[in-house]
Amino acid sequence: MSVLVLILAAPLQSWGTAASQHTHRDTQAHPTKSGVIGLLGCAAGLPRTDTKGLAELAALTYAVRTDQPGTRLRDFHTTHTRDGRPMPLSNRFYLADAAFTAALAGPAPLIDRLQQALRNPAHPLFLGRRSCPPARDPLHSVHPDATDPVAVLESLPWQAAPWYQQAHPRHRMTIHHDTRPANPAARLHHDHPADFTPRHRRHTARAVATLTLPAAGPGRPDALDFFDALDDLT
Repeated sequence: MSVLVLILAAPLQSWGTAASQHTHRDTQAHPTKSGVIGLLGCAAGLPRTDTKGLAELAALTYAVRTDQPGTRLRDFHTTHTRDGRPMPLSNRFYLADAAFTAALAGPAPLIDRLQQALRNPAHPLFLGRRSCPPARDPLHSVHPDATDPVAVLESLPWQAAPWYQQAHPRHRMTIHHDTRPANPAARLHHDHPADFTPRHRRHTARAVATLTLPAAGPGRPDALDFFDALDDLT
């Protein structure tokens, strides 16, 4: 077993569920399992119709930590067909300036394949929607012989931007993680991907529990600043 760690940070990201469609496209407050599995499938070049390959990825144990919750943003969206006919108006919601650390546990050979895919992705990566490219390489690290993604997330430094750490020094990170359905603290999230086939997308429920960590504290050396990448362009 190994644990794969991702940093999911961008000026905008959006993590919808099965209920987020048509004219109202909402976002969850943290990355969904379906969205993160979709990112991994995109990196690996997994066809949308490959339900067997999707099932292998969906079997990974998932946990995600909220390092910087961001701000919920609404976009009043208009669009037209190619011949100029107007389409229905829609409201689309995003998380602005958010950062999350995700961890997925599974068989070491599969984690190694995903690590290589993230280093050389088959398709462009995005955080929930195609209009939301990541601010940095999502691949953070791989932890060989680790089995518990929650324990890995508890050990990793705070990934919020320096300005956020200074403004919120007592921020308490939360971890949402897969758990047993029998867990009394479990809640059902309908974001377990079962089929990504176009027009036949299907999700099932998974049991999720939430853990709140002690205050993170400022000054972590590897904190993320979204504008670091711009320094190389000046």
